[in-house]
Amino acid sequence: MLSKPSVLYGRVQELAADRRGVTAIVTGIALTVILGFAGLAIDVAAWLNATRGMQAAADQAAYSAASAAGTNGCGVASASTQALAISAARGYTNGVDHTTVTVTCNASASTYTVRIDQVQPMWFANLFLSSAPTATASAVAQLASRVSDLCVLAPDGTNVSAAIIGSDTGAAGAIGNTTINLRCGIAVDSSSSTAMTVGGSASVTATDVYLVGDMAAPSGHGSLTTAPTANNILRHQPPVVDPYLDRTFSTPLSCTNPVGSRPAVPGNGALPAGTYCGGLTLGQSGGGHSGDNYVLSGVYYIVGGELRINASARVQGTGVTFVLTGNALGQVGYATVSINGNAQVSLTAPTDGPFGGLVFFQDRSAPFSPNTNCGNGNAQNKFNGGSDQLITGAIYFPNQSVCFTGNSSVSGPGQCTQLIGRTLDFTGNSDIRFTCAGTGISPISVLVPTLIN
Repeated sequence: MLSKPSVLYGRVQELAADRRGVTAIVTGIALTVILGFAGLAIDVAAWLNATRGMQAAADQAAYSAASAAGTNGCGVASASTQALAISAARGYTNGVDHTTVTVTCNASASTYTVRIDQVQPMWFANLFLSSAPTATASAVAQLASRVSDLCVLAPDGTNVSAAIIGSDTGAAGAIGNTTINLRCGIAVDSSSSTAMTVGGSASVTATDVYLVGDMAAPSGHGSLTTAPTANNILRHQPPVVDPYLDRTFSTPLSCTNPVGSRPAVPGNGALPAGTYCGGLTLGQSGGGHSGDNYVLSGVYYIVGGELRINASARVQGTGVTFVLTGNALGQVGYATVSINGNAQVSLTAPTDGPFGGLVFFQDRSAPFSPNTNCGNGNAQNKFNGGSDQLITGAIYFPNQSVCFTGNSSVSGPGQCTQLIGRTLDFTGNSDIRFTCAGTGISPISVLVPTLIN
């Protein structure tokens, strides 16, 4: 008979050799680990989703800051405020819910950077991590230049409208029974709430309207249509860059005609290029077209006075630029332009060189007179040629008012007309086209907020 200790020892050996409970124990331990990793996966997925939301908010905030800053770069305090507001609207408010939103501006590159940091919650990850992780997202944006379809630009950068007529006030406007068909866009740099106006019975069609300020609703029977995209009016945009800002010219050293004279050149064929002091008149006032034919070629400097093309004149030429300047060669004041109604004008700019694309180039130093417009007859420069006015190239008056009456062509000259005047008035009927390949014009670009990182 075995002793009791021997029996006990045998039982212990039996229990030690028994494997029937191992699976349950191992499964319990493994399940705890699996559930821990599953919980960690849930936390990580939540963090990744939060990062995507933060990135979208940072992108939108940086884009908004660059747009609000415009061409003023880091000098606009409201740009940072705008970025913080956009971030908050997307659910990421600086100082709230363990969130930090930082907006910085690089002055040398004019870029805005928005960074969002947010401490992430831990539901299961605290089994593995001693502290909560911080998710981060950042974006960098700046204004980038993009070529546009704009062909009409009023670069008046003030916040005061220039009076047009009656209830029509603005840096660009259309009056009376004017019908304007722009096969391109129009831009106005004025920050006024009435930067562009359409009044009376004027009807304007354009591909798009680009405004630094705003425009009043058309008054009277006036109408504005954008096509092919309806209501394509962009308000509160950055100023448009002057496409000819890098173009310069040297002041002539002598006059082709006697200083101080204002010749009425007989219309008898070719008119020599050169420097005309005190103005230049083509065609006789009140006369018919007989004998008033002019063929032009080259660069014509008009120093002081007025370039006048009377109704009797037929003026044509290829590779033609009029440079309007003044306060030189004994002349006081800067040259202006007056093209009378019924004058037949067909001019094409040079396609290359320093005056490539420019038919009329007025000195930027020419003074501006407020309240000069078609309505009161005081526009500083008048293009009243109507449908007989065919200009291929740019009409460039960056610091003076322009009254523009008519431009129409189905083929040939007049297919590419670019109009730039500090303030613009349209009267009469115009069909402005912008088929400009090979003409030498500098396209008008707009500044568009762009994410670069």
